[in-house]
Amino acid sequence: MADCALTPLSPTVTSTDDAAARRVANRRRLTLALVASGMFMAVLDTTIVNVALPAMRANLHASVAGLAWIVDAYTLSFAALILAGGVASDRFGAKAVYLWGLALFVGASAACGLAPTVGPLIAARFVQGMGAALFLPASLAIVRSTFDDPRERARAIAVWAGIASVAASIGPVAGGVLVDGFGWRSAFLINVPTGLAALAGAWIVVRSAARSSAARRFDWRGQLASTIALGALCYAAIELPTRGLASREVWVAALVAGLATLTLIAVERRAHDPMVPVHWFRNRVFVAMNLTGTLVYIGYFGLLFVLSLYLHGEIGLNARQTGLTLLPLAASLSLGNVLSGKLQGRFSATQLIASGLGLAAFAVPAMAALLEVHAPWLLVYGTMVAFGLGTALSVAPMISTVLEQVPGELAGVASGLLNALRQAGSLFGVAIAGAATILAPHLSVALWVVGAVGFTTYAIAAVMAGTATMRTAPEPSHL
Repeated sequence: MADCALTPLSPTVTSTDDAAARRVANRRRLTLALVASGMFMAVLDTTIVNVALPAMRANLHASVAGLAWIVDAYTLSFAALILAGGVASDRFGAKAVYLWGLALFVGASAACGLAPTVGPLIAARFVQGMGAALFLPASLAIVRSTFDDPRERARAIAVWAGIASVAASIGPVAGGVLVDGFGWRSAFLINVPTGLAALAGAWIVVRSAARSSAARRFDWRGQLASTIALGALCYAAIELPTRGLASREVWVAALVAGLATLTLIAVERRAHDPMVPVHWFRNRVFVAMNLTGTLVYIGYFGLLFVLSLYLHGEIGLNARQTGLTLLPLAASLSLGNVLSGKLQGRFSATQLIASGLGLAAFAVPAMAALLEVHAPWLLVYGTMVAFGLGTALSVAPMISTVLEQVPGELAGVASGLLNALRQAGSLFGVAIAGAATILAPHLSVALWVVGAVGFTTYAIAAVMAGTATMRTAPEPSHL
């Protein structure tokens, strides 16, 4: 009997297991850092170029329309093709699509930095947006497949979302430093060494996940309809502030977007392997979270746009000072995402999203009022922190909840759809802010108008999230 007794594991076996567990954990953290660095560049390029526009205008002799398209060409292709990036991620593998998209982004960044005239620069910016549209949803799909434990995944998504939020906020600061020190081309060329480093690291570290949907038919009709719908919608939002509501081009683009959307619905209902499964939209939580993301981006980017103009035009700050003034907002976004990851195990997604957005909603009019009366900056910074903290608390649980509603092998499509709708929301937010800036007699009036829009969108999003019935991952028969 003594020979049959179980003996405890030896210290050698235990230490070996611990070392293996540490290696796995380190690989996961490194994977998160690498894919987040690529995503950081994609989001950063949506804002960093704005500070470089005066230097581009002088160096390239660009018109105002040309400058607008230098900014918007990236946003247009990014938003119009990001859903295609999600589909490609699920069909061809998240790692492969991430690497190809990042390589395209890095090459286009080099072309932007070397562009001799406005035309090639706009074309390179369009290609740059295509690359970002490929690797952004793939990066989130990689995060989902890398972290199996739901709580670890929630924390990882919080880090991913936090880096994206910070990238959007520090773009003006980074742009000001680079342009002042090294010229406007550096705003693009900085992506080349950092992108190549991220590309090499991802090639070595990131592991390929199984592609259970590889045999699915590619939905070309749905893909074409979605690209036209998103592209036309983005064009209408981009051109609305300068052309106005009476513009024929804006109305035609809006009509094309509506017709393409109806076509997309009809095509997807009949497709054998639809790009976006129509029955997803029978899921109340899935729909609520996607609409919440859209509303949050309308309020956030609209306010960020008018804040930058107000700080420059009314307060008299230069580009670098404006970026530094917005740093409390960026810091609070980062802090909020860290807190969100830690709190998701203690509070439900409903509680985090609703309370975060409620806090941010009330911070918007408070910020506008304090700026209007030239209150001490410490009080203004307090409202910025409340706004950023509340926004960040909602983002990670919103993303996690969307991904929990769909099968793991379709995470890229779900991520692409969510990011496409959020990007469209940011465009509409900027369009509303731009129209208010043009039509209002003073920037202070525009600030109040955009502040009212921000309060409304955040309040609606908070109520929508609070009333949605949160569920865990759906049954396979449902999705």
